[in-house]
Amino acid sequence: MKNSLKWTALAMVGALAATAASAAQPASGNSCRYSLGAAERVVALNAISNLMGRYSHLGGLRGEDTLQSLFAMKQPDVSWRSPTGPQGPDAMRARFRQPGEAPRPEVPGELHVHAMLTPVIEVAADGKTAKGVWDSFGPNINNGNEVGNWLWVKYAVDFIKEDGQWKIWHLQVYALFNTPYDKSITQSAWERANPAYASRPGTGTTTGARVGGAPAAPAAASPAPAPAAAPAWSGPKDMWVYDGKTSPRGPYIPEPYCTFDPATSYGRI
Repeated sequence: MKNSLKWTALAMVGALAATAASAAQPASGNSCRYSLGAAERVVALNAISNLMGRYSHLGGLRGEDTLQSLFAMKQPDVSWRSPTGPQGPDAMRARFRQPGEAPRPEVPGELHVHAMLTPVIEVAADGKTAKGVWDSFGPNINNGNEVGNWLWVKYAVDFIKEDGQWKIWHLQVYALFNTPYDKSITQSAWERANPAYASRPGTGTTTGARVGGAPAAPAAASPAPAPAAAPAWSGPKDMWVYDGKTSPRGPYIPEPYCTFDPATSYGRI
């Protein structure tokens, strides 16, 4: 039995190495000198996959202020861009929990899940950087008193080796849709385009409803308080949010590449 498991494991490693070797071909027109062998590329792919898994699990269970060790904080342009997250190294350091600091207070009913799905990862031929994209779908609940939202985003990430360890260098969040549980995605898109009938964020209640494709008159009740202004952030140039009209766009899918090019960085704005 042990020998059988051993040979099965060796066969799996061999298959992964062969896959990595075949995937290691440069993009058309490029001529790369590969510094990593097939087995080393498998190790790199596994390390990067685990890194993003830790980002998902730690952020969901212990809070995003615990994630500093996952980022390349020695890089002057390290970034983590999302609608609510820090954008550069100074803002990131301020957000992360510092040594000796108490954990942030737990919020009853809070639940944020960032499942990492459909990964595409490419390690540079020089072995110094890597790129990856993921889909992520899950609940987005700030407390137990709100309806909560379904959130679907794409993560686009540049990775770099820092002190011999793979780290997140530039992380960009592409928010494709964010809709309350009690509404369809199309309804939420329609309300974003028609602010007078928009939902109150996080409550699932509306000041107006769509009836037969047309808006109903606003309810006679007291007007809902104006939603808080969204925090300023720098979205990518190719940002796309579901609007019920246009075809989806998102981060480009990484292809095999020789060495890091700032022009193709996911940290660009």
